[in-house]
Amino acid sequence: MIGLGLACSHAAGMFRPPEAWQQWMIDRVAPGVFERYPEAARQRDSLEVCQDLYHRIHAAFDDMRAEVAAYKPDVIVIVGDDQGDMFNLSNNPSLAIYVGSEPMWGHQGYEWDVPMKDRTVVKFKNDPDVSSHLARQLVKRHFDVSVMHRFEPVGREGYGLPHMAARIAPELDPTGEIPVVCVMLNEYFPPLAGGDRCAALGRAIAEILGERDERILLCASGGLSHYPSDKDFNRGDIDTPLDKWVLERIQRNEVDQLEKLFSFDSQTLRSGTGEIRAWISVAAAMDRPATVIDYMPIHACFTGVGFAKWTDRH
Repeated sequence: MIGLGLACSHAAGMFRPPEAWQQWMIDRVAPGVFERYPEAARQRDSLEVCQDLYHRIHAAFDDMRAEVAAYKPDVIVIVGDDQGDMFNLSNNPSLAIYVGSEPMWGHQGYEWDVPMKDRTVVKFKNDPDVSSHLARQLVKRHFDVSVMHRFEPVGREGYGLPHMAARIAPELDPTGEIPVVCVMLNEYFPPLAGGDRCAALGRAIAEILGERDERILLCASGGLSHYPSDKDFNRGDIDTPLDKWVLERIQRNEVDQLEKLFSFDSQTLRSGTGEIRAWISVAAAMDRPATVIDYMPIHACFTGVGFAKWTDRH
């Protein structure tokens, strides 16, 4: 059964100390960002503002951890994207699940100033029974799942498990004892799923895992609006009206409205903003109003940073 749902951003800056934020912004945001967004200029000019935002990020993680500790899940299922860590352009599946028994490996986010190849390796347990069952049943429901029986990342050298899980799983379970099942949904590389397909995926996951005896936590990782690469729309821009609209929809359980996202092309719906797809999937799976824990447009993270939860206590 799925008794708890969570959703959160996973931007690199969330794990970088606030004392490093201001220079990071000065060096990397696109021209005009500070002029367009008074909040961006405030973050650039005030360490105190940055420290307050950092504390809010980690207070939200504390809130999520408290929910996990109260629920005591047997398995964590994370829906999120790959971004070229696990796969490369020789094979970039729309949907993939690892079903093997060997541990996955990756890196948490806090060693931000260490080259990836030199960072501490973190191991993550898979649950082969749950992941295999989920893959088989999704195929029966006409989802074309790429099934990985071996954990062999072929994307960026030394990266391993995509940061959608490698950064977030330790925040949910610092012990590393709870198995993690990753549902890797392509959210960056066209062709891409529309909001309706993401919602259908979420409903299928709920139907499949709802039949299981295990206590399952379902988590969306990624978003909200952001454009992390200088090749994208504008690095440092944040579409706050879009983010707030998405959060209002999940608060009201208006998944039918979320399904309309990504049905048309827009500059502001490309790049990292595509990670909202994971939120649509989990919102559809939980099928009840969410509680928004916090939302912050953090230009130092290039991201509209959001946290939400679906509990049995409303």
